[in-house]
Amino acid sequence: MRRSIPALVLGSAVLTAAAVVVGNQSPVSARGQRLADLAWPEAERLLTPDAVVVIPLGAGSTEHGPHLKLGNDSKLAEYLTGRILESTAVIVAPTVAYHYYPGFLEYPGSTSLTLETARESVVDVVRTLARYGPRRFYVLNTGVSTGRALDPAAAALAADGILLRYTALGDRLDRAARGIREQAGGTHADEIETSMMLFIDPSSVDMSRAIKDYAPSSTPLKLTRTSTGEGTYSPSGIWGDPTLATREKGRAFVEALVAGIGEDIQSLRTAALPARAAPSPVAAPARRPEPPSPPDPAPQRADPCTPQSVRAILAIGSAYATAWANKSAEGLGELWSDAGNIIHTDGSVERGAKIITQNRRLLFATLEHRGSRHPVTFHLVRCLTEDIAIADGKWELRGLRDANGAPAPPMQGQVTIVVKRSGENWKIEAYRYTVAAK
Repeated sequence: MRRSIPALVLGSAVLTAAAVVVGNQSPVSARGQRLADLAWPEAERLLTPDAVVVIPLGAGSTEHGPHLKLGNDSKLAEYLTGRILESTAVIVAPTVAYHYYPGFLEYPGSTSLTLETARESVVDVVRTLARYGPRRFYVLNTGVSTGRALDPAAAALAADGILLRYTALGDRLDRAARGIREQAGGTHADEIETSMMLFIDPSSVDMSRAIKDYAPSSTPLKLTRTSTGEGTYSPSGIWGDPTLATREKGRAFVEALVAGIGEDIQSLRTAALPARAAPSPVAAPARRPEPPSPPDPAPQRADPCTPQSVRAILAIGSAYATAWANKSAEGLGELWSDAGNIIHTDGSVERGAKIITQNRRLLFATLEHRGSRHPVTFHLVRCLTEDIAIADGKWELRGLRDANGAPAPPMQGQVTIVVKRSGENWKIEAYRYTVAAK
């Protein structure tokens, strides 16, 4: 016998209870506007520093087993957006249909961006809209792997004084499912996702094709169609038991999710904005350094670290890549402490944030590096204490040119950094890297 669903405080009741003030105007009706439905003079009036901009994020084409459609997440994002529009004074940007979904690419029709592209696409959209006034953005997120790109995006935007938050979908649904969920485990095309679609759009669900498909999980989750493949074996593309799904459960999950999104947005509306990173003072010119060697891949672990600290440390890589892409010597220098250093593979040493900033400014002025890109991705963090940690990762240096302006081959290698907590931030104390043989 299946358990009955406990009573819930529905999200719509929570959301409609709050009056919303835009700018210095008196409270307006709690109803949002779609940016795409406005002409630019209307957008100019609404895109104020007090506005909250919602960016729906739902995969336009990602497998969800044989019983759900490829556009499942896009449909979920659109439904949730409609509910928020009905009850909250926000500005809703167009839905982002492509992002980071690497775990489902063995199943035809599934799409994914690279981690770097997914991160930068959100950063670019937010920075563009922030030019018109808004400083608070909320990604209405319907994925789980997307968080791996959204965390570093938020860190990069914080340096601009922009606050970005997003729906922690896994946590929200896990809390909503307590006392309701019957499956032994799973998170994809499972009891929860299928139940939500039975509530939102039952015509898109074919329960006759739903099967239980649940095997021990890889971390992060990556499904594979072959029993000897890398990841979690799932011939169906399901991870969980959708045969346990019901419309009644779906209603409970959806209403709890709507309520949680409403709480997130209300919290964001009054949250303090991050301090914009100040440029470092210009130091006296020094000798032109050898081109710095890029960073490298790392391990991730957080014994004394909090999850927030681990995310902040991992975000150093994306902040580095963004500053390099923007040719911001000040942005790069800000990542180091006043006494932090870089030891290059030839034995030369750069000491201190000021010298590192000055040398990068000289480097970016050269023809060889003017159009270069320097992605750095950290994968592993090991905390030695609550305030000191080591991170390992990978680096690349692309888009180089030789002295004659001809394209030069890319470089890559591994990198290790030692970081120390400095207030709310983490600063690099030591940066070491290797260069892979050609």
